[in-house]
Amino acid sequence: MMSKIDRLANAFAAHVAIGWPASSSGAQRVIMVVYDPTDERALRRKLDLFSQSARAAGMSWKALDLTPVIAEWLAGHRYRDVYFAEPDELASAGEDRVAAAIAAKIQGELAADSHDANAILAVHGIAALYGFASVSDVISRVEHAIRGRLLIFFPGRVQDGRYRLLDARESWDYHAVSITLDDTGDVR
Repeated sequence: MMSKIDRLANAFAAHVAIGWPASSSGAQRVIMVVYDPTDERALRRKLDLFSQSARAAGMSWKALDLTPVIAEWLAGHRYRDVYFAEPDELASAGEDRVAAAIAAKIQGELAADSHDANAILAVHGIAALYGFASVSDVISRVEHAIRGRLLIFFPGRVQDGRYRLLDARESWDYHAVSITLDDTGDVR
C-alpha cells in the first residue's frame, strides 16, 4: 500500500508532466503540496520523489529549507538581546521584518540564473514560520519574481482555497494550485 506522501508525490508528478502556460501570473505559479503536519518527517525523507518527478518532466529543481531561517535572522539582528529579554517586542514589531527577511531569502533563490520558466523552487520547513510570519505575506512578497514555479510544502489543511498552517493559524485565501489528500486519503 502506498503511503500518503507517495500518493502526493504521484499527484505532483502528474501535475508537472502536463506542463504550464507561460502567461500565468505569479499567484498562479505557486503549487502547494498540503499534507498532515504529523507527516513532516516522512515528507522530508521522500523529497527526492518530488525532485525526480520534476526532472523527469524536464524541469530543473532546487530545494530551500526554511527551518533555520528564523534562528539565523534572529542571531544576526542587532536587537536580538532585546528580543530574547522581552519576546513580546518581537511579536509586536518583528512579524513584518521576519516576513521581509524570509521573502528576501526566497527571492534570492528565485533570482538565480538557473531559475527560469522550467525551474521549480521547492520550499520546505515552512512550519518554522508559525508564530513569526504569515505564509501568505511571504508568498505575496515574492510572487512577482516567480518565473517558473514556487512549490510550497505546506503542513496543514486546505479547504475551498483557504489554507490553515499546522491546523492552528487562522486560514487565508490563496489562488495557488493545491495538491492534497481528502479525508479518505485520496488525492484531491
